[in-house]
Amino acid sequence: MKVDSLCTACESELDLSSASLSASYYYDSLSYCVIDAVFSIGVKYTSTQNVVKNYCTYYGLREYNTKQDNDGDTHTISQLVEHIESMGIEKSADVVFRNHQRTSSRNGILKTDAVLRFARILQKYGVETLADITAKGIPYKAEEEILRIPGQRSGLSLRYFYMLSGDDSQAKPDRHVLRFLKEHTGCDYTIQQAQDVLGNTVELLKGKYPHLTVRLLDYSIWDYMAHRRKNKMAKQYHASELSPDEHDGSYELVRTIVSAYRDVDEAVLDYHDLNAIYLMCIGTWRHSYDKKHEAVHATHLSEIRKQELDHLIDDLRRRAETGAYKNQEKVVSGTGHIGMFGTGFYSFQNKTDPKSVRAFIKMCIDLLDMTDDEDMFQRAALVLTKSFHGMQAAAASVVLHCLKPLTFPVINSNVGSEDIFAALGIELKSRGKLETYVDNCRKIKAFRDTNFSFKNYRILDMAAWELSSDPIRRIISQYKESFATWIPQEIYKWRAVQCFQEHWIPERADFAEMLKEALAQASNLMDTNYSFPRKMITFFAEQEPDTVRSMFQQLLDPEADVIEQIQNFKQNADALLSRYQLKESMKQHYQGDRTICTYLFFARPNQHFLYQYGKLKAFLAETGLSATCKMGDIQNVLTYQEVANKVLACVQQDSELLNMFETKRAEFGSEYYPDAEHHLLADDIIYFGSQLYKSDYWPSLAAYDPEISTEQWLELLADRTICTAENLQILKAIQQVGGEATCKQLSLKLGDTSAHYNGSMVQLARRVQEKTDCPLVQNENNDQKWWPILFVGRTALQDQPGTYSWKLRDELAEALKLLPQKEVSNPMSFAKNMILYGPPGTGKTYQTVNYAVAIIEGKSLEEVQVENHEEVLKRYRQYRQDGRIEFTTFHQSFGYEDFIEGIRPKFFGENEEEAGEIQYEITKGIFKAFCLKAQIPIADAKQSPYGFSDTPSVWKVSLGGTGEHPLRNYCMQNDCIRIGWDEYGETVTDETNYFVGGKYVLNAFLNRMQLGDIVLSCYSARTIDAIGVITGDPEWLSNEEHYKRSRKVNWLLKGKKIDIEEFQLSRSLVQSTVYQLDTTAAEVIKVLEKNGFAPTTTLETKPYIFIIDEINRGNISKIFGELITLIEPSKRLGQSEGLQVRLPYSQKFFGVTDNVYLLGTMNTADRSIAMLDTALRRRFSFVEMMPDSSVLDGVEVEGISISGLLTTLNHRIEVLFDREHTLGHAFFTPLRQSPSIQTLGEIFRDKVIPLLQEYFYDDYEKICLVLGDRKRPEQQQFFKVETADLQSLFGVEPEFEVNPTYRLNPAAFFDAEVYRNL
Repeated sequence: MKVDSLCTACESELDLSSASLSASYYYDSLSYCVIDAVFSIGVKYTSTQNVVKNYCTYYGLREYNTKQDNDGDTHTISQLVEHIESMGIEKSADVVFRNHQRTSSRNGILKTDAVLRFARILQKYGVETLADITAKGIPYKAEEEILRIPGQRSGLSLRYFYMLSGDDSQAKPDRHVLRFLKEHTGCDYTIQQAQDVLGNTVELLKGKYPHLTVRLLDYSIWDYMAHRRKNKMAKQYHASELSPDEHDGSYELVRTIVSAYRDVDEAVLDYHDLNAIYLMCIGTWRHSYDKKHEAVHATHLSEIRKQELDHLIDDLRRRAETGAYKNQEKVVSGTGHIGMFGTGFYSFQNKTDPKSVRAFIKMCIDLLDMTDDEDMFQRAALVLTKSFHGMQAAAASVVLHCLKPLTFPVINSNVGSEDIFAALGIELKSRGKLETYVDNCRKIKAFRDTNFSFKNYRILDMAAWELSSDPIRRIISQYKESFATWIPQEIYKWRAVQCFQEHWIPERADFAEMLKEALAQASNLMDTNYSFPRKMITFFAEQEPDTVRSMFQQLLDPEADVIEQIQNFKQNADALLSRYQLKESMKQHYQGDRTICTYLFFARPNQHFLYQYGKLKAFLAETGLSATCKMGDIQNVLTYQEVANKVLACVQQDSELLNMFETKRAEFGSEYYPDAEHHLLADDIIYFGSQLYKSDYWPSLAAYDPEISTEQWLELLADRTICTAENLQILKAIQQVGGEATCKQLSLKLGDTSAHYNGSMVQLARRVQEKTDCPLVQNENNDQKWWPILFVGRTALQDQPGTYSWKLRDELAEALKLLPQKEVSNPMSFAKNMILYGPPGTGKTYQTVNYAVAIIEGKSLEEVQVENHEEVLKRYRQYRQDGRIEFTTFHQSFGYEDFIEGIRPKFFGENEEEAGEIQYEITKGIFKAFCLKAQIPIADAKQSPYGFSDTPSVWKVSLGGTGEHPLRNYCMQNDCIRIGWDEYGETVTDETNYFVGGKYVLNAFLNRMQLGDIVLSCYSARTIDAIGVITGDPEWLSNEEHYKRSRKVNWLLKGKKIDIEEFQLSRSLVQSTVYQLDTTAAEVIKVLEKNGFAPTTTLETKPYIFIIDEINRGNISKIFGELITLIEPSKRLGQSEGLQVRLPYSQKFFGVTDNVYLLGTMNTADRSIAMLDTALRRRFSFVEMMPDSSVLDGVEVEGISISGLLTTLNHRIEVLFDREHTLGHAFFTPLRQSPSIQTLGEIFRDKVIPLLQEYFYDDYEKICLVLGDRKRPEQQQFFKVETADLQSLFGVEPEFEVNPTYRLNPAAFFDAEVYRNL
């Protein structure tokens, strides 16, 4: 039956008699087929054609052989391989193909790389030309290898390759073909199912169309669908002109009201005047004629102008009622209307300002008298700017079009109009923004004048509706097919409407009882297991019947504005709830937009529809109709009306459907609403269409909606009692990886267990529900689920870590984008303390480079991982050189003194030859020094008075000695520091003979001291008299008698006697003239501020990364000491619970700043993980790194898949031992550069075998099982088993069992058959 309907569709829609293949099916070389097949997936085909053309142009090749002569098919696959290999993949993509597309946006390879891999496989199996394909085809093994190329798993490229190379039995069921099949059969198809149904269709049509093949039918469908819109638009190219005043009365009305403002004083204009002009454009089928009269009388027009407009409005109404206008809106909305636009009218009150109003109206008056398009564009551009308040392009375009329909096109947000410009190929810039409207007008005008004979842009607006009607008719077609089984399930709706119509008597004294009776059949339409609007409205009616009666009367006022009606009803319900909230659980009255629209529909079913946000959103997704639909936006009601009117128009034109409906309704009898206007039928079709939308995610849009808007989410995300900092971190992490992730992916990214993230998000959802009282959803087992408040979910994809994937709800995702930039700038995507753990060779140390760069650059790990690793490594090395990254390795002798601080000998004297000058000093360990360096930069030299460098050192200098000294006075007056050792002359080198000492002092003064460093002038052993910053390089003062070595200094503070303890210096200053002090710029700044300097401007925090390789090889508890508490994120400096501890040696306070990240690696195979201190373990997030054989996809040695080989070995190890002792993929990565049996043998001999011996403690029987030795003949086994002659060896036969001897078989390591049979 499906094939029959498809045959009918093919004959009616396609020109099968003259169908023929395009030129791309006649390529001159098999190489072009490979290029086309790989590049065509997931993109517009024109870009693929350009890629093939670029290749042929670059190498001077013929592209097509449409005549199929004998001169073609000379460019071989080997030549394609040689071209790409000789130039390189990156350069080939850039220079030859001029295309950098990847096989996937996530971790995909360049398509150029995929082409090379595809071609190498063909080359390996001797398939070089089109003739080879015809003669021998492609071996099955080659197909398997092609499908393992990244991006080729679906088989779509391979099918298309066969088609391009001449296989008439193949189809390439891409999105165009699959959509055609669904439209005409109502079914979704897999690729193989589509191939089968196309084959069956060809068999049925072959008798009538002998030349028809599966390949030709596939192409014909694709060509039809790809160009359907353009074909539909072709008739618009010949559309006749449309006379504005014959089409609709709003053109005359807008011109008249604008002209009326010529004699109005600009100073008095306000939003009322803008309201009136705008409302004249809006259809009276949306807002009544009376509304137009009201708007006119609220303006500042003179009374005589108001009267003239009243007369005109009434006259236009009479003309419309007699059918004077051709506008077809009346078809779906009754007769007697004017106005072409249904966008909900809203007041400009509180949205605009008098200046904008006056400018807009003055512009309209000026445009009225202008005739030249460009002059009008220039005039409009002066007003329609970013500074204009209260109006965007949609509203402005409606007014300007009605004023000048041949000059200004409509850029509206109504259904369908979104597609018209794209269908014509007009690229508009920021179409919704006011400031781009005029430039977009110029683009549209240029296209119209070049291609069309008409001038009135209303024709394009109407064409948009025509363009969008096909998917609705598809839904109606499917609805008719399912009508017999569908309508009995949904007929309760007609019963509910009839019940309301029969019982609705608002004047009844017992109003509450009447309301109960009227709504008695409405439970399925209104109530859910979490929402009780009927119960609440009848409860309110029992308490205050007159109030509720009045609410309904206002709601059902036929002349009232529907948006105002809904808002007023909700406000009244709010007031009732506040008065009668009898218990805490009564948090809502449930009188939302959906419920109130249901009341409107029950009362006036020939005018309204049953609005529901989820139903609307799912229907739009299923049909592809373009319309603005935003959670929480009351304008959705009007959008739904627009969609429903569009459906109704199609319904009223379908006589078959109407006959089916009338027959079925008559069967049910008078208890059911007759629905003569077919509004409920149209609404039921929308519901049917929404149910067709099969999202991969659960719950579906139509099934569940938490009803939380973007604005509400913004408030919830900002409330830390609901959304904790950790919750926000997790949500942002999901956002950064594309808005969807599994808990396992979060674990790999942020650390901690998958269960932790599951629990964290469920708890957030619970708090959100408690705050908002939003509805909950139940699964098929009737269990309540919390997480769908935040996400929709699906089973994880095949290559996605984890089992179930969460996708952020649209409104939540939008709220995360709109969070304050200062929050977004710090993505918080990594835990402060992480350990990468896993078996040997899984790339833990390799990945620390990616982690460190990602943290420093504020990127996600995935962003960095897809980059060229050599480029990442360059940046990593630069960050290390800049001091942002430190790397160390723990070992058994590493201790607290190496890590934090300890006592070490240090030379202080002027002369290193004097043994008495060697002292023991407390020195900083590697981690303490790093943390001090990582403190937030104190001052920006460009913004503060200090001029310090980002990470300044602090130096002590003695100027002539302690106490008062002429040199000290000179230096203070002349902004410098000076030292001696003049005996060595101006130039000091490594060859200098330091006969009077001073080597270390001179090295510090001349080489180590840098511009921007801080210098403290020593007055005594315990006091500092001046603070300065180095501003100049070393100089030699040849005219001075002594102290000829000088550097310029900017003295910030002079003439003081400051105790060194204020600088956190506990030990007295020593005699040495210049040496570095154990204090920081932060302490110096504190002293400056105490002495009158204003606080500094701080810089943005910079992340610093401390990497500890083999972290479990040291005595961690001993090494970390006090840091066991200080490294906790909440205890970091800068946090509310920030801590400092007094260190035992220096007695100074020390803390770890919040911008320091600890990143460790741990090898699980050495069994040391259990030795980690429990208190320390809970302060680290653990990121598991297991072997990833996919890294080796495409790596082969003599046809042996290295990825498959590694997978086999590890599976055996897991069975015989455990997963923590598997083999890492890194052992095999050298094969990427050298895919030879020699390299593979060396890896097994030097890496794999020794590791297995360690794993299994020389249990060679298990080692042989892992290596598959028992599957192969003896000469192909890695180990030879030798049994000794015990009698000759010992003289007796031992009574106990003696183990055999296992010896390596060197020849096996370099035999390809060994690995092929492994």
